[in-house]
Amino acid sequence: MAQQSGNDLKPQLEKLLQAFDDEDDRDLLHRTELDHIFRILRANKDKITSRPPDVEKKEELPELLRKIDEALQQCKARSKQPQQSDNAKSKKMTLPSVSDCNPFKSRSPDFSVEPLLQQTITILGDAPSTSAPASNHDAAGEDTVLYEWTTSYVDEDRIYGWADEADKVVDALVGLQEEEGKEDQLLFRAAGITGIHGSGKTALAQKVFVHDRIKDAFPLRLWVCVGPPDHEDRFNLLYRMLDNLGLDTAKVEAIVDNADVVKAAAGDKDKSKIGVLLFILYVTLYKTGYLIVFDDIRAYDGSDGWYSNLTLQPPKKGEWYERLAYGLPKARKSAVLVTCRSEDDARTMVRTGRVFRPPGLGVAEGWKLFEREYNEAKKKSKKEKEEKEKDKDEKEEKKEEDEIYKELEQMKEQIVGKCLGLPVAIVQAAKGFALMEHKPDDPPKSEDKALPDETVPSKTEPATQATEADQPVN
Repeated sequence: MAQQSGNDLKPQLEKLLQAFDDEDDRDLLHRTELDHIFRILRANKDKITSRPPDVEKKEELPELLRKIDEALQQCKARSKQPQQSDNAKSKKMTLPSVSDCNPFKSRSPDFSVEPLLQQTITILGDAPSTSAPASNHDAAGEDTVLYEWTTSYVDEDRIYGWADEADKVVDALVGLQEEEGKEDQLLFRAAGITGIHGSGKTALAQKVFVHDRIKDAFPLRLWVCVGPPDHEDRFNLLYRMLDNLGLDTAKVEAIVDNADVVKAAAGDKDKSKIGVLLFILYVTLYKTGYLIVFDDIRAYDGSDGWYSNLTLQPPKKGEWYERLAYGLPKARKSAVLVTCRSEDDARTMVRTGRVFRPPGLGVAEGWKLFEREYNEAKKKSKKEKEEKEKDKDEKEEKKEEDEIYKELEQMKEQIVGKCLGLPVAIVQAAKGFALMEHKPDDPPKSEDKALPDETVPSKTEPATQATEADQPVN
């Protein structure tokens, strides 16, 4: 395939961006992943459309744009399916059974955008969501994006330290390693990771998620990012879980809308619908052992205890909508891991399960993180400067970079200590130092230089010389 130039890609990219903008008001399938992909495209628009494209893997750009376009079209088409089902309610239809939603039943492959997102990041780099300055948060009518969703994808080479802590969390979820092989009567375990923002809760949970013992113990592993209160949507949460388990969400919605308990509900039917979704989740998970990580879950005020006590069994009689725990079967060896900023909330969710706090990074691990973030930020800053100042001496630039790093390396213990070992503080410090320019010590000013002894007036004796005007007249 012939390689397309930047100008060839420009109309294709602009058409793609416009197509996504046209769907801004629609509830697209995989909206979170698509938002992330198109945020990356916009951040790299100039690089993609330049001639030649200013991208390291430029030969992969045409195929990447084609795949993104296909993914967008599929998401648009699948997002229309529930609406089409609503329009066809008057027609006689055969409802799918719960068994039709069994993820272990052979069917056509499920559609996922996550691999495409990771491919986009690999080719173009990531583009974090932008947030407005703190002073603008309260501006009337201003929409700001403050939350970035987490995923189970993790590059283990980018997580430093916490090997012992990860082993302890695994022991709480699987059981002690020396007890493996014995008959384990405890079928369901729950544990929590708590700490302030930026302390490494998600990173530690990701390290546990890919741990070898976890992979051996649980045939099914599921990562669920819950998010802060303003993102709370129980329908969205449950549909995301079922979608990631491989269920056809259009069939699920048909089951929910036509369930007897929903039809019989008077007034607000949302609670009954949530109960049906939890029952479908229960049936889906029942036949296998699983680990589910609920990242950034909060038992915040107004949650009516929905997230509390995840170890509870579902009721034999009555509605299922009251607790998330009812959708989590305890019939096979399974576990749940939650991350939460409040230790009290974490204990409310895991009850007798253990709760852990990521310790602050030591100097060695903290400096590795600082060094990585500093070099990445310095490289980005240098590239931006080179675009603005084409005639800058590269040797001088390199010398400045080395001098700054040399000085910082001598202060690594103080830097990591001042950051209290918090990963988020270390990252921000590294990015801040990367923007600094090295300034050599100023030479002493000429008036500060010592004068010869014979010309320096005594500090204790008055000057003996006088101007002619001051000389006495004879």
